[in-house]
This record gives sequence, C-alpha cells and structure tokens, in this order.
Amino acid sequence: ADGIKKTIQWYLDNREWWETIISGEYQNYYAKMYGNRSEEK
Repeated sequence: ADGIKKTIQWYLDNREWWETIISGEYQNYYAKMYGNRSEEK
C-alpha cells in the first residue's frame, strides 16, 4: 500500500505536468517539434 501512496503523491506533486498532457498541449507541442510523421506513411 505504501507504493500506491507514493504513486498518488507523485501524481499530486506533478499535477501540472500530466494535466498539460491530458489537455492536448503536449500533443500540439510534439506535433510542432517533430512534425506529423504519422501522415507520411
């Protein structure tokens, strides 16, 4: 159970980081940095 508590605490401490990813900003950033390579198949 201690590991679960640590995991939950990590998510709480890093909320801004994962909320950015969930919101889609990370996908937009990734697309700008690397281009949309998935369409080049």
